[in-house]
Amino acid sequence: MNSDGGVRRWSATDSSGGDGRPEIRLDDGCGGGSRYPHAWLRNNCQCPSCTSAESGFRKQVIRDFRFGSAPARLQIISNNKLYVKWDDSHESTYDLQWLLERNFNEGQERHENQQVKWTAESFSAIFRSFKYEDVIKSDETLLQWLETLAVYGISVIKNCGLEHDRVKELARRVAFLKKTQYGETFKVEVNSDATNLAYRSTYLQLHTDLPYYEYTPGVILLHCIVQPESSGGESEVSDGLSVCDRLKELDVDSYKTLSTVPVRWIDRGHDAGYSFHNIYVSPVICEDSYGNIKRINFSEHHRDSKFPVSIDKVHIWYDAIEKFVKIAYNNKIISTFKMQPGDILTFDNHRVLHGRKGYQGSRLLIGGYLDWDLIKSRTRVLQSQLSNKNNN
Repeated sequence: MNSDGGVRRWSATDSSGGDGRPEIRLDDGCGGGSRYPHAWLRNNCQCPSCTSAESGFRKQVIRDFRFGSAPARLQIISNNKLYVKWDDSHESTYDLQWLLERNFNEGQERHENQQVKWTAESFSAIFRSFKYEDVIKSDETLLQWLETLAVYGISVIKNCGLEHDRVKELARRVAFLKKTQYGETFKVEVNSDATNLAYRSTYLQLHTDLPYYEYTPGVILLHCIVQPESSGGESEVSDGLSVCDRLKELDVDSYKTLSTVPVRWIDRGHDAGYSFHNIYVSPVICEDSYGNIKRINFSEHHRDSKFPVSIDKVHIWYDAIEKFVKIAYNNKIISTFKMQPGDILTFDNHRVLHGRKGYQGSRLLIGGYLDWDLIKSRTRVLQSQLSNKNNN
């Protein structure tokens, strides 16, 4: 049945689209339908010789593919399958539901963006917490945590204990940690020998981690082991998506400047006997092909003094970044809280600007990174497994 309660009676016709290109049109008898190019249908034939039954991947060799294939005969079978006999006598059968899940949205490109922006006012409502034991033992809770990270970009896991391997254990529930020049895991504590300014007790301004990496880590895990009991050491966070939204509202030209003018990000130094010199060139705001923000690069410490642009753009860029900074630190945007020993703070490094107030005394965090590719993969697997479990 369709959304209006009518019974669908499917039909298929061979026709040409608006640009005259050959297509097969499906009509449901209730005013709805979808169109599929001949080449796409032939390229996605689901028969065993064209598609692997185990993986669903194509077995066709693109070099030998007949891009001009045309249907010699087509029909709807049992009102739920499309049968096509092609002009080379090859036969294809497509489940109609499978086709509908892959319709081309009649000229409107489709993309997924489930992220929800937040400000200081809404932070307490979106800053969700999970119990460590639940995430470790329950796939349902694990999925809830990963989906929360994808939507809001931040959450905290409580009651993790003080064992130093908790970040590794948590990461193993997803996949594995991303190793960087700072190791698989790293200690955030006072270390006067280190070149990383995070290893100081002074104020740590808002930033994203490792903007000098082309493949910068997607999610940061920070396990609080020791925290000063007195004031100091509080975490500061701003939602970079909200910052960018506000900037675009106030001055679209400044937003365009920060999303187009390239910046050199650099890290040069040593850690635990390993020396490094990283350089990556990218704007502060990185957009995907749909105009969604896919990554924010922001670190005053790691922005190189060498600027690979003309002097006119330097003036414009500084005007734009001043506005960006003022928004990021605005009391209506920035949120402050204090991690407690046993907490693991988890957040999207491509989105959330984070920092820390200065402190006196001892403070120790154990950190690690996860890649978004691995998180998204694990999320899809969990969604499929739990859906199948619930349907059985």
